Amino acid sequence: MDKEIKGGAAFPTTQWSLVLNAGAGAEEKARSALESLCRQYWYPIYNFSRRQGRTHHEAEDLTQQFLARLLETKGIGTARRDRGRFRTFLLSALRNFITDEWRRAQTAKRGGGQAAVSIELSRAEQRFAEEPADQALTPDLAFDRAWALEILDRAVARLREEYESSGRGTLFAALAPRLLKTGGAGVAEESPDHLKMNAHAVSMALNRLRHRLGLRLREEVAATVADGAEIDAELRLLIAALGSA
Repeated sequence: MDKEIKGGAAFPTTQWSLVLNAGAGAEEKARSALESLCRQYWYPIYNFSRRQGRTHHEAEDLTQQFLARLLETKGIGTARRDRGRFRTFLLSALRNFITDEWRRAQTAKRGGGQAAVSIELSRAEQRFAEEPADQALTPDLAFDRAWALEILDRAVARLREEYESSGRGTLFAALAPRLLKTGGAGVAEESPDHLKMNAHAVSMALNRLRHRLGLRLREEVAATVADGAEIDAELRLLIAALGSA
């Protein structure tokens, strides 16, 4: 979604709003949109499962089985407008699945089913192990934090591609370490010789990069809400969740 989301502009059709608005003849597109969302944001599901005390293999099974159930036609039918944010819907559906289906699902042989959506579970255990230990972090808070980091990582990746495709990859690589930091020290002092830019030019470039990141974050969030009016609130929750990372 390359269109910038601005106040007052018509809210574009996004992956999640397409799912919520699926009508007669649109189920295939809705399923494709939901599958894309699940592929992008499966890790918070795995993270939630691990934070509840499950082993890697148990969390892996639960994630795969939950996504398989969600991607069934009746799974799409559970998406209602009162669950206007995909993050909220996903966590609610996950809790219901764990309560109602997980025990029954364990009677099936592990690994016997076909994966419903291609996800990179191979690095999930290592990724979870690399997260800082925090005994005060509840599964729900961990879900939100993992969700926020997914949004941020996707926004940064898109920004990197944008800069590299326009021949500014070196600039991005030099400024990226300072992208999420505050204060005046750092890149502005270390990079001018390498970038052949003075400190003021580097500072201006960093400000532009941060502005572009803000736009990309809004676009990523917009794809997971049903109404443009919810973007700012979801962004605030995302930033708060990142504060615990």
